[in-house]
Formats: sequence, C-alpha cells, structure tokens
Amino acid sequence: MSFLPLLIISLSFFAESIFGFGGGLISIPLLSLLMPVKDSVTIVLIFQLLMGLLIFKIYKFIDWKIALPMTFGLIFGTLFGTYILASVNDNFLRKFLAISILLFLIKAVFFNKFKLGRYKGKISGIITGLIGSIFQGVIGTGGPVFTIYLSVVTPQKVTFRATLIYLFFVTIIIRIIASVKTELITPEIIGVIMPIIPVFLVAIFIGNNLHKKIHQKYYDYAVK
Repeated sequence: MSFLPLLIISLSFFAESIFGFGGGLISIPLLSLLMPVKDSVTIVLIFQLLMGLLIFKIYKFIDWKIALPMTFGLIFGTLFGTYILASVNDNFLRKFLAISILLFLIKAVFFNKFKLGRYKGKISGIITGLIGSIFQGVIGTGGPVFTIYLSVVTPQKVTFRATLIYLFFVTIIIRIIASVKTELITPEIIGVIMPIIPVFLVAIFIGNNLHKKIHQKYYDYAVK
C-alpha cells in the first residue's frame, strides 16, 4: 500500500504544480479507496502545505484586488469545514465527497458556460471564498469552486495560478492549526507522509518549471 499513496500524491501534485489546482481533487478520491476519508484529507493537507513553498516564487503575480475579498470569506469557511471534518463519521464524508465530485462533473459537462466571475465584485469574492473553503475544509477539494471564479476574473495563466496557490496556502495554514487542535494529525499519518516527501518535492519542482512552457491556449483548455 505504501507505493500507491506515493504514486497518487506525486502525480496529483505534479499536475497541481503545473496548473495551480487539482492535487486534492485527484488524490483524495483515490486515497479514499485505500484508507478512511479523514486520513486521506489529512495526508493530502500536509502536501498541500508543502505546495505552499511555491508562494515564495509567485507572490508578485497574485491579483490582490481579487484575492483579499476571497480571503475574508475563506477564513470562516475553512474553520467551519475543518470542524465538520473532525466531527462527522467516514460514511458521511464518503457520500459528501462522491456528491461533490458528481456536482463538479455535472457543472463541467452540462453548465460549462456558467461563470461565477461574471458577478465580479467584493461580495461575490467573499461568497466564493466562503463556499470554496468549506469544501476545502471538509474534503480538501475546494479547487473547482475557486477555479470557476478565477478563470473569469484572472484569466491570464500566471495571475490565475499565483492567486489560486495563495488561496490554497491560506486555507491550508488555517486547516493545519485546526487539524492539530482536533487531533486529525496522528503519528500514523506522519508515518505515511515521510517517505513520500522526497519524491513529491521532485515532482513539484519539475511541474513548476514545465508550467512556464505551456501556451496560454492549452492552459485555458485545462482550466475550463
């Protein structure tokens, strides 16, 4: 089993280092086939924190006019979502994860033209941050909500990616603190994580450099 989490996490975050999202959305459902959802979400949380290392390379590209209102919403949403994660049983989390993925797929296939960003403004930013961070706190996959909004208000790939990485980084810091307080991080979780870290770091290093070579047109295809 130890090889499968390594493979899942490395490939998932390789994709996230290129596009700025997708690590949790890809890895958590797959890891949940091997272990409880709570453990999957918590393990991925640690690697999402390490992804935050990229913030030091891309912070100057963040669109702060968009990011700050979203930050206000996500502070409250992340705390609420993490509390739910710590409080409910695994059956509920599996159903919530399955329904969430189904809704994201329905949106992508049947409502692709719907864009939250058409309601651009501080209030829509706060609401988007709140909703996305609740998903992020409960199942670690708030990316689709953020990307629906940011793909319109920050369409350039460098700004989109930097703003998204920043938003994830803020939610992750809050989730780490809340997870320690609610005892979601255990010695067993740390034991799974440690052997994966070296391969993970290589994967995101390669992905971060590969990102620069992707044309805006192909990046848009991946995001939308």
